[in-house]
Parts: sequence; structure tokens; C-alpha cells
Amino acid sequence: TRQYGNSDLLDKDHVNEPPTLDDLTQKPGTFSETYWSKGIFRASVVVIGYLTFPLWCKVFINFQTGDPEEFSVVVGQIAPNIGVLYATLLSLTLSVLYQRFTRIQENVSTESMLLSQITRNLLSLFADEPEWAQESLQIVANQVRIMLSRTRGLELLSVMKADTYANLLAIVDDYHYLNGCNDDFSARKESICGMLRGELQQITETRALRLSDEASSLPPTHFLLITSLSFVSIVAYVTASLEVVEDLNNPPEEASLLFAGLLALYVLFFNFCKDLNGPFAGVYQIKRSNAASHLLQTKWLIVSQLGDKVSFGVNYDEEPQSNDEEESLVDKIKGFFSGSKSEVVNTVESNAMQILDTELQKPIEPLPQDVFDELCEAAPPGLKSLNCDPSAPEYRLLQLQDELARLKWLNEQLNADVDITPAGKDSEALSQVVGSKVKPITEQATGITFDAKLDDELNLYLVGAGVRKKAMINLYGVAMYSQPSVLEMLSPHQRENPEARNALSSAARTFDSSSSHTSFVVEMAFKADAKTISQAIANSVARRYSGPEADVDVLEELIFDGVQSKGGQATRGMKFRFDCSQEGVSVCVDGDAQGEVLSDGLGAAFVDVFMDENAVSPQLVHNCLDTWCGSGIQEEKDNIKAKLSQAEKKKDDLTIPKESTPEPEPASNARQIQEEKNALVESKALSLKEKATGVSFNSKLDDGLYLVGCGVRKKAIINVYAVAMYSSPAALEALSPFPNGKQKKEAQVALRNAARTFGPSSPTTSFVLEMTFKADGKAIAEAIAEGVKPRQGGSGSDVKELENLIVQGVAAKGGQATKGTVFRFDCTEEGVSVSVDGNVQGSVKSAGIGSALVDVFMDDKAVSPQLVDSCLDTWCGKDLFVAV
Repeated sequence: TRQYGNSDLLDKDHVNEPPTLDDLTQKPGTFSETYWSKGIFRASVVVIGYLTFPLWCKVFINFQTGDPEEFSVVVGQIAPNIGVLYATLLSLTLSVLYQRFTRIQENVSTESMLLSQITRNLLSLFADEPEWAQESLQIVANQVRIMLSRTRGLELLSVMKADTYANLLAIVDDYHYLNGCNDDFSARKESICGMLRGELQQITETRALRLSDEASSLPPTHFLLITSLSFVSIVAYVTASLEVVEDLNNPPEEASLLFAGLLALYVLFFNFCKDLNGPFAGVYQIKRSNAASHLLQTKWLIVSQLGDKVSFGVNYDEEPQSNDEEESLVDKIKGFFSGSKSEVVNTVESNAMQILDTELQKPIEPLPQDVFDELCEAAPPGLKSLNCDPSAPEYRLLQLQDELARLKWLNEQLNADVDITPAGKDSEALSQVVGSKVKPITEQATGITFDAKLDDELNLYLVGAGVRKKAMINLYGVAMYSQPSVLEMLSPHQRENPEARNALSSAARTFDSSSSHTSFVVEMAFKADAKTISQAIANSVARRYSGPEADVDVLEELIFDGVQSKGGQATRGMKFRFDCSQEGVSVCVDGDAQGEVLSDGLGAAFVDVFMDENAVSPQLVHNCLDTWCGSGIQEEKDNIKAKLSQAEKKKDDLTIPKESTPEPEPASNARQIQEEKNALVESKALSLKEKATGVSFNSKLDDGLYLVGCGVRKKAIINVYAVAMYSSPAALEALSPFPNGKQKKEAQVALRNAARTFGPSSPTTSFVLEMTFKADGKAIAEAIAEGVKPRQGGSGSDVKELENLIVQGVAAKGGQATKGTVFRFDCTEEGVSVSVDGNVQGSVKSAGIGSALVDVFMDDKAVSPQLVDSCLDTWCGKDLFVAV
């Protein structure tokens, strides 16, 4: 195994225990690697040579058919040539191996020193940027882990997939690109960026030389040649000695001793060369203390500055080391999909998901005075002549008609078929809170997205998602779904509390009336045959199940049959669903039900595969805790229960018999319907907090546009700005027919068409951008203009005018779009108006440019896919229908 230090140093607590000289102690080679250097072995070779010399003479005298004196002449000529050839080959071998040995030691010492220097420069550059520091230094920690505990093959694989030094260079370049033009970007930071670029180039070259030297070991053929020359030399000596041997049983002592010494030298040189050929094992190992000291210095620098924010522990994808007998090929393949009994997981890099904060809808308040004024303006001519005098009886009649219409709508809502018994209110409130918080999760390692809720009658919500890894391979993505009570149970726990994991495992495997099912959805990211995947999952369950083996066999058979029905291969994208309950486990493959294993305890055992201490996907457990611990479900549920209680009281007080409700005047019917739509939309519109930036957006703008969704504009790993789209109820109605989480492509097209097609019902679509990263006015203006230009078919001067308005707005506040700067773009059929921090800069009057700006955020190449997803998640499936 190639290691440049003691792998135990990865787990040592160097915060409370500083590095010591003992950490540099090099482990000696094993006996099987160093036996040849022991005195007893060399003495044994001499003794064996001495005792076997008569036997050699007896063997070779049988091959001597000519005159011994004439043959001695041949031997006398060939022996020196063989000796010269052997000496030349031996000298060349030792020279090549020793030079390689020296180069590896020098290159790894240089690389370790450069890595330490790069760490210092990164800490200095990102002293005020903790997110940049954590991102870059985690990459450095990964390289330290590779050099201390990984094989050369894994390092080459990491170079192909995610090159450490290339990623660091990309981070430095991105940081310089985004901040280099800022006023506070000092000459010191400029100098550090330059040094880092030079050091990263040098360390990349040094690593390439090291990897090349590691691969340049001598092949077995070379050692076969050395063995062959040694044997020929021994044969030449024995045949030449026959001339002076009179008694084959008692050859001269000098000849026997010389033969023994010659044999010992040949064996010694052979083992010496072979040992040098493996510089990481045996007697002649490279001295790792220099490299290890710099690697420990790197770790010490990172942990002293960032603590446990950066992980050096052995990854969960580390190949488990077993003391048992060697596994068979089939067992190794099975291990791809199931956890090993000896598998140790020390560090899990989980994909953290921030919870979307929502505000509960407020009770419907009486219409304000300005709304009544609008009603008055829309009233029949007879009422208009009263000049909207509030004291006029006709005006009061108009108010009463509007109030009766509102009460009629409220009465219909209260008469809806809703269980408002105490238990029903609790369940209804919990479902509302969980439904508002749960979001689809994209598993980062595989890119697989899991829906927020399963589309069936079990009422199962997404708890978390993770990946099953083996070595560097992502085998499958997995998500756990459960009922709201499980999520509520996690809410009061803090993420760091160890009891949170135990509570999650217990709640998921304890099936009762409030949580009757726990489901797992597995989507393949790696190809496997039916037998392998079915046996692997079944074996994982069998280790945790104390019931009859026949139950597990049936489970395996259901999985096998499901994969066989799809062609016999569990290809990438194939989905398995396992519904676990008190009765047992049901199996679906790509949506087709395969059957159910009815056995008490089997469902809990299946849950344990993913939730216990030896869970096959630790990321799943951590993501569940990150998503729901401290989510505040209980507090919000109590608020909604209070509102439902109020609604129950209002139902008794405000229910109006149908025959007593007067019909509104025909002239105001259309306006009444529109007001009802607005009231319905306003009751469902919520303020949203963009999860990546923490920026909150109000549910409604002052001019009556409602929040559709929010997202973030990213550049590399930087959140540049948060963005929200506001539109009229007509645009929201376009999404309501589509079920949440389904037909996303069609829903996006419908939303885009409604937002960019300006008409009487939807004249304006607005975008509000709030900066979360500092940029100069020209940079942000050019970025927005570059998005509009290819989507706008009009004159290029229109886009230039838009760019100038943005630059002017930023220039008015100092030329820098600092964090918190708010841009607003109102898109209409006539063009686009621009505001910066509430100050209107002007409008670009051009047909089509408004639609083009909408397309920047809504088409297939939208600059913020999160905005599109948020719009669909917020309004798809919402009932916005108002009866006429």
C-alpha cells in the first residue's frame, strides 16, 4: 500500500493534542518483506550452498560428455563474459531503482511543502470569507487524506474525476474574477492570488513527476533476467570446479565455501533489487518524515483555524479492511450494494438542505377604504352621481353588497368538508405545516431528484435523501418517506444532539396509527444484474432480521423477479420502492407492484438497513436530521390549530342561509368575481425566504402583484443575487391545474407563456433582485443585458438603453451594487421599467423586450433554475378556481 505517513494521524485530535515527533515514526516492514535481510537467513543460504555443492557436482558431471580439459577452456572464456554482463545489469538496475527511490522522496517532500504553503496562502486570502475558506481547505484536506491513506489507483481516479489542484485553481480564479475589481480588493490579495497560481502550477507538475516515478517500477521480466544470469554463473562455476574435484562426495573445502559465498551474494543482490523496487514496503523504504511533517503542519493549520468545519477523517467510501478470509468475487460485488459487518464510517459529507420559512395566512380582514372607493367608481351611474358620499344610503348599500359577497365566500370555505374535531384539527394543522415546508431534494453525489411527497393515499413526505457508495462509485440514490408525525418528532431536537438519530430510527421503525408506513425509494446510478442487487439487499436485511430465513428469501425473489421483468439488469435510472409496515414489506420495481412479504418484524429490519448505526447510507441519516431538526413544526402547528378553532367558531356565527343572500348587481358581477379571485390568491400567497441566500420576499407588491416564487443566481459557488417573480392572479391560475411535482415541463411552459404574454388580466410581470454579493454597476448591468440580448429580437440599442439605466441607478448610490441593493424590473407589453433601491430610473419603450426579460428567468436556459422550481412548487396544485 502506498502511504506517505501514518493513516492513524487522520483521526487524531490535533486541536487538543498538537503533533509530536512520535507522529513521524515510520512503521517497519513486515517479516515477510524483510526476512531476507536477517542474519539467520543469510547464514542459512551459506550453509545450504556449502552442503549442496556436492549434489550440484554430481548433477552436472552427468552432462559432461567431452574432454574436461577442453571444456574448461570454454568455461574459462564464457564465465568472464557472463560475470561482466551480470555486473553491468546489476549496476544498471541499482542505479535506476536508487534514482527512482530518490526522486519519489524528493518530489513528495516538495509537494507536501507546497501544499502547506498553499494552505497558508488560502487562509490569508480568505481570512474574511469563511465560506470560501471552508470550501477550498476541504479540498486541501482531501489531498492530505489521499497522500496519507489512499492507494495510487484512487489518487489517479480522483485526478480524472475531481482534480484537487485544478479545483483549487478554479476557486482562486473565481474569487479573483468576482472581487478583483472591487475597491476593497487590496494589493496584498492580488499578490496572494498570483502566488497561489504559481504554487498550484508547481505543485501540479511535482505531483505529475511523483505519480510518474511511482509507476516506473521494474517489470517481473527484469528480475527473471537477473535470476537467469545468476543461474548461468552458478552453472559455469560448478562445471569449472569439476576439473579439481576428485571425490564428488568430498569436494575441496575451498570450492564448497566459494560456491556458498557466491550463492549467498546472488540471493542477496536479487532481494536487494526487489526490495528497492517497492519503495513503500520492506527494508529500504523512502523516508516519510519530511513529507509527513509538512502534511501534519497542513492539518494543524486547518484545524486550528476552522476546527471541525473541515473533515480529515476516513471517508465512508473507504474500502473496509477485514481480518476474515479473502472475500470471493461474488461477495465483493454484493458488497457494492449492502453494508459490510465490519464497515466503519467515521465521516459523512452530507448535502445540507435549508428549510423554507413560511408565514401562515392571516384572517380575512374587512376591505380597506381604497377598495370601497374602487367599487364606488365602478358602480352604476346613479351611484356615481352621489360623488361617493359615505353618508349616502346607496353607498352603504354598495358596501353591504360587497360584504355579503365576501361572507358568502367565507361561508363556503367554512362549510367545506374538513374534519375539525380535536384530533382532526391536529392532523389537518400538521399536514398543512409539513406540506408548506417539504421540498424536493436533489442528492448531490448522483444528481438524482426525489419528489417532496409520494403520490398515493399513504400521505408520505420526503424525510431525506442520500447515496450508497462503494470506493469511488455511486451505486444508487436513496430517499426515505414517512408520515408527518415522524417529521414533527424531529422538530424539537437539535441537529448536534445524538438523541436525534436514535429518535429518528425509533420513529421510523415503530409502526403505529400516526405513522403506519415508512417507505424507501432507491434509484440506481450504477448497473447491476438482478441476482446481485436482490441478494445484496436481502443479505443486508437478513443480518438485521431475527425471523425465518424464508421471509428474506421471498423478499429476494420479489426483487429478482421485478428486475428480470425489466430485462434482467438494474440499469441506471431504475427505481425500487419498498413500503415498510407492521405487516411486512411490499416491493415495487419501476412502478410495477411485485408483491408483499407479510412478516412481523421484517419492515423494522428493512428500516434498520438505512437507519441503524451501521446504515449503508450515512448521508441519508444526516440529511434527514439536517432537514427536519429544529424546523419549528410544532409551533406552527399550534398556530394553525388556533386558526382552525377560530374558523370553527366563525362557522357557527357567520353561516348564511342561501335564500337570504342577495344577488349582486349585474354591473358589478365581474368585479366581484375578480375580487374573489384576488382574495383567494391573497389567502394562499406566502412570503418566501430564498434558502441559499436567506433573503426574504414579501407575498405581495404595493401595486397588487403576487409573489410567484424566488430563487438564486449563482456564479461558480457564489450566490450573486436572490431573485423573485411577481405577477397577477392570471399567471398563478396557469399553474393550478398541474399537480405538484408532476408535469414540470408542461407547467414551466404554461407559466412562461402566462408571464410573458401581457394582456388585460395580466398586464405586468415584475422581477425583484436583491444583491447578496458586491459587484460594480457595469458588471451587473452587462450581465443582465447579456441575458436579454439573445432573447430579444428588436434593436440592440434597446438592450444598451436597459444597460445604461441599470448603470445610472447604481452610479447614484456610489457605483457599487453592494449587498442589499434591490433592483426591480417591471415587464409589460410596452417595455421594461427599471428601479434601483426604490428610485425609478426610467423605462425602455420597445415591444418584445419585456417578454425577453421574462425569458431570462423562465425559459429552458433560465439563469436561475431554482426560481422556476420555486414557482412550480409554490403554486402547482393550488385550487384557485372561483365559481361564477
